[in-house]
Amino acid sequence: MRIVHVILALGLGLGVSGCASVGNESLRHLTREGLDGQLETGKTTKEDVRVALGDPNTTDFTDSGNEIWKYRHVRTQAKVENFIPVVDLLASGQDVTTKEVALFFDRDGLLKNYTMIEVEDEVRTGLITANM
Repeated sequence: MRIVHVILALGLGLGVSGCASVGNESLRHLTREGLDGQLETGKTTKEDVRVALGDPNTTDFTDSGNEIWKYRHVRTQAKVENFIPVVDLLASGQDVTTKEVALFFDRDGLLKNYTMIEVEDEVRTGLITANM
């Protein structure tokens, strides 16, 4: 009975330790359709965006004085082979999902335009994949 508890604890520990995220958590489950439903160009204000998404990760300005707010969220999920002894030394890695939202505001603080991208990528590590 004790061995079952140890195996269960190890399994749960591996499952929990296999993923991490950084950035604005409000983007984690946000889709383009969801963003389109929250924003309306020419009407949405900076304060509306701040309520919906929180503070931006970065803020920039264009030459014409328009303001750009950028939001970013990155989530990594460890691959199963990372947890297999010896195999992890040869071929391991992570699946990486990155979401970025950029919002362009005019001088009056109204949303002028916005874009959202989502990129799914893979990071491979280990002796076999490092030489590829």
